[in-house]
Amino acid sequence: MRSLRSLAFLLLIGLVLAGCDQKALLQKFVPKEDDTLARRFLELVRAEDYKKAEEMLDPSLQGEAASTGLRELHGVLAQGEPVSWEPIGCNVSTMASPAGTTRTTNLSYQIHFPTAWVSGGVTIVRRGDAVSILAARFQPTPDSLEVINRLSLQGKSAVHYAVLAACIAIPLFILCSMLICIVSPVQRKWLWILFILLGVCQFRLNWTTGAFDLQPFSFLVLGASAFRPSPYAPWIFGCAFPLGAVLYLVLRRDLIARALKLRLQQTSVAQPPPL
Repeated sequence: MRSLRSLAFLLLIGLVLAGCDQKALLQKFVPKEDDTLARRFLELVRAEDYKKAEEMLDPSLQGEAASTGLRELHGVLAQGEPVSWEPIGCNVSTMASPAGTTRTTNLSYQIHFPTAWVSGGVTIVRRGDAVSILAARFQPTPDSLEVINRLSLQGKSAVHYAVLAACIAIPLFILCSMLICIVSPVQRKWLWILFILLGVCQFRLNWTTGAFDLQPFSFLVLGASAFRPSPYAPWIFGCAFPLGAVLYLVLRRDLIARALKLRLQQTSVAQPPPL
């Protein structure tokens, strides 16, 4: 029991360190000039300096509608002085055209206020020397995204438990089938092993929201997966039908019989005819 607890503790420490590494890596990829611009824009909105904030918007957004949108954004961000302000996502795309190069940066943030949490994103467009805010959307959240998207069994549905059980059982079933194949005298053994390792028709579940989708034309090694893009994102669990393992176990007796029959035929051919 003590060794099991130690293993669980080491696993938890590893996950925490991996999360910290992901955060540090994200910080390196966030363009500093765009991050500074986005924070300045949001601070102007929080300070109700709508005139200067509107001047930072893309020309296509300026006008009466922009003033209304900035006031709505202020209502979300007016929660006091931020306790922490974390970048949680960054996507940069560049498009070249005869008119010049356009760079679009999507920055996502999580802001912790004394009594509230807010998350959202700012889109910044750079066309040559001109830079502007193309979009800014934020919404309140009941807690930090790390807490909301943590791996927990509390309040989960039967679908969650079924997918979790499948993600444990299917790899074990595939590994056992592979070991049986390894020790069995069958032809084209390595082709069968590769087939056994793959699960087909993947079912994916968002652990936080419960949303799911089915990808009929997909393959999954060992028939299961669990990943999250970042420490702030939901866990995505996937499981796939172990078609290769099932087919092998169904056909195993016939495959062994064919292999033994072929071996006997080869042995009889190799033996010299009696004098």
